[in-house]
Amino acid sequence: MCKMQKWLLTLVACVFCNPLVAQISLSVEIRGVEADFENNVRLYLSLEQQKNSPLLTEGRLKRLHDKATEEIANALKPYGYYRPEINGELNQPGPGQWQAIYTIDKGPALPVVEFELILGEELKQDPAFSDLAANLPLQQGGVFNHLEYESIKNNLAELAATRGYFEARFVKHRVEIDLDSYEARVRLHYEGGPRYNFGEVSLQQDVIDPALLQRYIPFKQGEPYNLNQVIELQYALNDSDYFSRVEVSPGQPQAASQEVPVNVRLTPRKPHRYTLGLGYGTDTGARAKFGWEMPRLNRSGHRISTDARVSEIGYSLGVRYRVPVLDPRTDQIIYSAGVVNEETDTSESTLRTVGVSLNRGRGQWRESIGLHYQQEDFVVAEDQGDSTLLIPSVDWSRTWGRGFVHVLDGVRFDIGLRGASEQLVSDTDFYQVQGGLKGIISLGANNRFIARGRFGSTVTDEFNQLPSSVRFFAGGAQSVRGYAYESLGPVDDSGRVVGGKHLMTGSIEFEHSLGGKWGVAVFYDAGNAIDDFDEKLERGAGLGLRWKSPIGPVRIDFASAITRPGDPWRIHINIGPDL
Repeated sequence: MCKMQKWLLTLVACVFCNPLVAQISLSVEIRGVEADFENNVRLYLSLEQQKNSPLLTEGRLKRLHDKATEEIANALKPYGYYRPEINGELNQPGPGQWQAIYTIDKGPALPVVEFELILGEELKQDPAFSDLAANLPLQQGGVFNHLEYESIKNNLAELAATRGYFEARFVKHRVEIDLDSYEARVRLHYEGGPRYNFGEVSLQQDVIDPALLQRYIPFKQGEPYNLNQVIELQYALNDSDYFSRVEVSPGQPQAASQEVPVNVRLTPRKPHRYTLGLGYGTDTGARAKFGWEMPRLNRSGHRISTDARVSEIGYSLGVRYRVPVLDPRTDQIIYSAGVVNEETDTSESTLRTVGVSLNRGRGQWRESIGLHYQQEDFVVAEDQGDSTLLIPSVDWSRTWGRGFVHVLDGVRFDIGLRGASEQLVSDTDFYQVQGGLKGIISLGANNRFIARGRFGSTVTDEFNQLPSSVRFFAGGAQSVRGYAYESLGPVDDSGRVVGGKHLMTGSIEFEHSLGGKWGVAVFYDAGNAIDDFDEKLERGAGLGLRWKSPIGPVRIDFASAITRPGDPWRIHINIGPDL
């Protein structure tokens, strides 16, 4: 037979055989076990894996069905079930249609009658291993689970590598299963060997003073090795903003010295950075921003930044010079100067300031201690003047939670004190405290409850001499919605808002996700700027639309001023992170 004839016969065979093979249709049903068990059974079951194969024939189907009982039994063993009862059925409800049904009774679970974990002397002294040993998923009296047993072994090895026990090893790791008495015994003996220390840190860069970079390192040479501190160094150098690329890697452990060197390769960031932004907010109207920054002004890590903003209610221009101090990861001195012009429905102001502040971390808190000299021309109703104030201040803030742009659960709290005295340059005496609290609680996967409050209080005998920048006003997208920006407060005899000595605002909001990036909200706000705490608070309520943008939620609120005649409506637009 020639090659051409053989080829034609093969083609004819494929054409006529394929329709016959394609006629097999099979469904596999697993009964009597939970979802996790069912998933593992299907992974072990050859019939499940080949049910859609074009090569599946009736003969092969029946052979695979005969193997199914043994495969299902093997699938249950990792979970500690060695005596299952399995009933398998193979039915043919129609031509070319097959149905495999397996009903499973897992039977009794295999108990652990003895569990022994022995740690070497070095590991016994390490609190991390004590915590791990106290919270093992497998214990005496429990059900033997091979997956949990392997997890314990992996966790011990990973923790040893993380904490510098590079010579750690299992002296014994054994599981004894007695199917006659139906019980399991687990024995683990893990020796840690010596714990290695941090060696020399090699900093490969030439733009920042090495003495400054050394202050970013959260460990010292000779201290016990901990991989988490290496990762912390990576984050700290990334956050420094001096470098466009940071590579931190532990070197090869040195058995002779029992040290681990750390290699750091740093790529400098470009010397200039520019930002340009356009936007719109109901409090400010259309707005634009331009910024310029030198993130690395010199080898000492100083940086300078400027920004200019303009909107429908005014403009601002500011410059900040930052100097890293103490712990440069969290602490810096900021020298600043700027001018802010603002004209709202209630006041006009041009504020010029120069100042210095120390921003630093205190544990989980942020602290800012400042001294600012300001000169302000202002008009508030019939009060107008040229104010000069030297204002010392201190502020504390803390945020709980993660993912501050889109938050499921989190809290932010801040409080600050400031004041001025005629005996220290200022035209007027005043003392002021203000602060705020905002909390977000998730209610299931698609709902959030959001509550916020803000307060402030001023002590002064010369309120009419205070400039608008230190008076309290309320109203707007982040205050009491339904009212114009800074339109709420005590009024003079002609009905014009003059601002208040005190501030009280609060809000509750329920937000529901529609899936994807969109959501809706319903809210209720209350608050006002007041002179006495028994004065009435204005109230607003309404509905909102939410969109998750890359820079934070976009909030569009339709709010009614429900304590005003006619319940007038106002639209508020606000963009920014949740906390």
